[in-house]
Amino acid sequence: RVLVEVPVGERQAIIVPATALISRSGIDFVTVAVEGKETARAVVAGEKTIADGKPMIEILTGLASGDMVVLP
Repeated sequence: RVLVEVPVGERQAIIVPATALISRSGIDFVTVAVEGKETARAVVAGEKTIADGKPMIEILTGLASGDMVVLP
């Protein structure tokens, strides 16, 4: 037997580098730049994936397209 993965569709998603996700007390945060200040924003993380050879994490809620994520 051989495990085979077959893509059945595509969807748009917000993904961030895995290093951007910080967990504190069981809550996931991503740091974003808002008006020149860094702010930790609570997010709900989804699936892990690889994009351009780098580990990424899908963000289901908490970020919007165009938010500036600050990497540690």
